[in-house]
Amino acid sequence: MKMRNWAASLAAVCVGWCVGLIVLLGFAAPSWAYLQEDVDMLMNDKDCPVCILNEADLAGAQLSGANLKVASLTGANLTGADLSKTNLMLSELIEADLTNASLAGAQMNGAQLRDAILTGANLSGANLTQANLEDANLVGAKLIDTEMTAAVVGVANFTDADLTGANLRAVNRSRAIFCHTTMPDGDEENRDCD
Repeated sequence: MKMRNWAASLAAVCVGWCVGLIVLLGFAAPSWAYLQEDVDMLMNDKDCPVCILNEADLAGAQLSGANLKVASLTGANLTGADLSKTNLMLSELIEADLTNASLAGAQMNGAQLRDAILTGANLSGANLTQANLEDANLVGAKLIDTEMTAAVVGVANFTDADLTGANLRAVNRSRAIFCHTTMPDGDEENRDCD
């Protein structure tokens, strides 16, 4: 009986050590790191769903029509990148730098864009249904005919942005910043200008 208890205790210790080792090895790489094989796959095939591209330097990349569905691009540098007609549905672009990027016609339903820098970005015709743009910087962004139904904007900055024809149904705009902003009806909103 003692031998059986000793064996069970030893097995429990081994399982504990194995789980600890797996966790240690599995998380040895920083959670922000991108996977080089994912970067290579994206650049070669433009097909990289569920890829890990956190903090990758993709500035100026030509990725029009790429499949990045459910990809993780947190903190990625995408300044000046061509992401037009790209599938970014449910992707994470938290704190990503998309300054002057083209996202025209991109599929971005449910994308996480909290604290993203979208200064001067072209999001015309993009689908941002239920996307999270909380605290995003959209200064000078083009959002012409953009679908934004039920998007979360929080304190997003829309100064000098063009929202002509955009669908803002079910969007709480009470805290968003509007200054010299062209609204969906073509009128200019200056509510938050100093």
